[in-house]
Amino acid sequence: MFRALLKDPYKLFFPFGLFFLIYACGLWICHIFLNYGDFPLRAHASFFIGGYLYFSIIGFLLTAIPRFTSSEFMSKKEFFVFFLVMFMTFIGCLINLRLIFWIAIFIGWLSLFIFGFKRFKKRKQNPPYTFVFIGLGLLMGVLSSGLNILVYIPSLKLDHLSIIGDLLFYDGMVTSFILGVGGRLIPGILGFQEIVKKQRDIYESSVPFLTLVPIDIYLSLLSFAFSFYLEAAISETGAYILRSIVITYFSFKYWGLHKKIENSKWHARMLKISCFFILIAYWLLCFFPEDSITIKHLMYIGSYCLMTFMVASRVVIAHSSESLDIEYKKYPYLLIGGLVILATLTRVSASYMPDSFLSHLGYAAIILLIAGLFWGYFFIKKMRITNP
Repeated sequence: MFRALLKDPYKLFFPFGLFFLIYACGLWICHIFLNYGDFPLRAHASFFIGGYLYFSIIGFLLTAIPRFTSSEFMSKKEFFVFFLVMFMTFIGCLINLRLIFWIAIFIGWLSLFIFGFKRFKKRKQNPPYTFVFIGLGLLMGVLSSGLNILVYIPSLKLDHLSIIGDLLFYDGMVTSFILGVGGRLIPGILGFQEIVKKQRDIYESSVPFLTLVPIDIYLSLLSFAFSFYLEAAISETGAYILRSIVITYFSFKYWGLHKKIENSKWHARMLKISCFFILIAYWLLCFFPEDSITIKHLMYIGSYCLMTFMVASRVVIAHSSESLDIEYKKYPYLLIGGLVILATLTRVSASYMPDSFLSHLGYAAIILLIAGLFWGYFFIKKMRITNP
């Protein structure tokens, strides 16, 4: 059983990430409807990105990197490091000690970087060239969590660093992973095999990886990274425009969002909707930056959360005895996707209903929690751990 976890670590990390989604939603529900706990403005965001998305990303990459590079699976020592990260994150969450929480996040990103670098060096085949964005995402993860560690050491009095730390953590890091992983995974799930084939014809060669990465990927990477300096130091709107251009370019060239889905899978339809959410959100930010908190929830819930559910679903089914034909069915994909979309629209509408603002936040949390429970009910039982 333990060897099976080393081969497919997502079976441990996906359910743990789901716990944090439920916890983050529960903070709002308890405060608004049960009058219990403090106003969870910052806590729910940290546990959503630094819990649910964090462990979902770690679980996916620990499973995918060895396969994309034809290298060794996770070792026992590496497993115990990440298990320690899980334990520290849980304790930091349970006793609300944010310093422990951020130290755990930092150790996890740094360990994942080392894990990936070791396998990249020993690779027997090149990974997809869009994976250079994964490197940027890991760098942003390490830097942002490191800055937040300094913020939560009172004697240092470095609260101002939270602005940069939050910018990289909430806006840069996850989008980098979406561009990196999604550049290869999204067109494959949507059925655009011609896009996948063009990529594979380039990166599946003996040519050194950094020399085969197309120039447009390097330009997109530099533009995306520069946009965060632009936002912090010069122009927030200019940063949104630059990021929107990069995401739009990826949406058309590497995701094929302008094309009709090549299959009638409900799973693919939900994934495509999640792609549109991040694209629409960034362009809205260009024109309505004063409503950034509201608009970003189109991205956080409608894109980040829905996309994570759909990618995690594919990983679970692909590594189970279940046929991928299940993705043609409305249940559970339409149910889960519909609930996440409803939660997104409920959260966004709250900002335009001042008299019932808090109630709508609570309703959105309840709907998203139900979506998470449905996903867990349907997919966790398919992660049965058996000896390989």
